[in-house]
Amino acid sequence: MDIKINEFKKVITSPVIIGLLVLFIIFNSIKIFENSYFKDELKVLNKIVDRVGYKIDHEMINRFKEYYDEQLEELNKITKEKNSKEYSSISEFYADHRYGIEETYDKEEVEFIKDFRIMEAYYYKIQEIDEFYSSIDIMERAESEILKYGLSGKAAEIVRKQYEALNERFQQLVNNNEHKNLFFIGKAYQMHSLLFRNILKTIIFEIIILVVLITAYLVNYEFDNSTENIVYSTKKGRDLVLDKLQITMVSSILVATIILITGLGLYFIVFDYSGLWSVPISSYYNRDYNFPYLSWWNMSFVQYLFFSVGLVYLITLLFNGIAFIIARSIKNTYFAFFVFAIIFGLFLIVPGMAPRDSITIFIGGFTPFFLIINPHMWFMESGAFTTFKYYELATVAIWSLALFALGALSINRFKRQDI
Repeated sequence: MDIKINEFKKVITSPVIIGLLVLFIIFNSIKIFENSYFKDELKVLNKIVDRVGYKIDHEMINRFKEYYDEQLEELNKITKEKNSKEYSSISEFYADHRYGIEETYDKEEVEFIKDFRIMEAYYYKIQEIDEFYSSIDIMERAESEILKYGLSGKAAEIVRKQYEALNERFQQLVNNNEHKNLFFIGKAYQMHSLLFRNILKTIIFEIIILVVLITAYLVNYEFDNSTENIVYSTKKGRDLVLDKLQITMVSSILVATIILITGLGLYFIVFDYSGLWSVPISSYYNRDYNFPYLSWWNMSFVQYLFFSVGLVYLITLLFNGIAFIIARSIKNTYFAFFVFAIIFGLFLIVPGMAPRDSITIFIGGFTPFFLIINPHMWFMESGAFTTFKYYELATVAIWSLALFALGALSINRFKRQDI
């Protein structure tokens, strides 16, 4: 136990590791606050949900219309008093006020008018949902992906097969009305991209940097300080590598937890998701781009977040294993980090050179290196190479087994080799 505590102390007293951890926390905080300029606008949806709920059905639409009419009546009271005019919508009001409203209305009225404008956007978007989803052709999407990457033969067949399975899920999604739920307007705010593509992706890369440094630092501590002959001169001394592996895993999980808690904690303090935790992630409103998010399972926002964070922890351990094997082979902390960076790049570049008509082109997608590139697309339709129902689970399982075997071989080899 004393040995493990001593190894752990090396991590928490390392200026480089602690310095980077603090730097990452500060960087994430700045990034979140830089995007907080529209946080007050998001609160309009919370007010709507408090009044009418988020599930869009006939009763909810009637409640929403009643709420909308009340706000419109309040708007007309203000405009009638100010300029003796009434309007049938907030859009008509703004068409009549092209040069701004601040000079005509006081601060409280301006705030009301702006909130009402946002409310109207949510209200009228309900009418778009059925038409939009009726125009979606999943197999056309598949052909688009095939054409985009120039796939043919068996590769194209696999893409079509996976999208056929996705099409079944799409029909289920529509029948269950998962898409008919209020959420932040993706086209306007892109909250899904902000949280998962921007913030979470940054957090993942920060965790990987720290994990690789911690693992290489502990594994090669004796070699960096020229004490390997003393420490590893006995058979018992070789067993220290197992203690080091355990501490690198614990330390990796710890830094991942610190960055996730500070980053996501601050995010949800700044952006109010109250009342929206149970909204399905495949909501029409959550559409950031032209094609909607289509999850393989009916997951609420909080469930999607929970599984994404869980996947981050699994990825953390995978990269801990990769870094351990590299550091065990290369007895220098910073050179090991450099080699890891090269391997990272190769795993992203080389698979793309595979034949476009062969199933080998999909192998590159089933790696943790490729998995972390698009965290905003986890557990859902995500393009030609990763639209597999159990893509994330398969990638983690395959690499866990491979790294376990390679790690065991690396440790056994270290115990027999000359220092």
